Amino acid sequence: MLLGPLLLGDGVDVLVGRGPCWGVAVGATAGALLAALAAVRRRSLGMVAPLPVVAVAVVTAGAVLTSHGPLATRLVRWAVAVFPAMAAAECAVVVVALAAVAIRFRFGMKRTGRA
Repeated sequence: MLLGPLLLGDGVDVLVGRGPCWGVAVGATAGALLAALAAVRRRSLGMVAPLPVVAVAVVTAGAVLTSHGPLATRLVRWAVAVFPAMAAAECAVVVVALAAVAIRFRFGMKRTGRA
């Protein structure tokens, strides 16, 4: 669930002819959202939470290999390009986690008769 949208977004960025850009950010966010929703149902969100950053790093590592210039420069450009995608994906996981806590809290309040 996490890799499908991310790979699709990366493919769109490659077809457009740019490095990791909006396609990766949107794909990473959508994939993280889907994976987090699936993990909430299985009560394994803690296992999924760190994966979006790793997935974005691995999928976009080709940008470092195919760009030109010194390795240090390529790594800095890559990090600057993919950081927004990593941050957006992690924010999607946090939103799902907060929503799950709020729903469980509200359900618990109704169950005890406090609502």
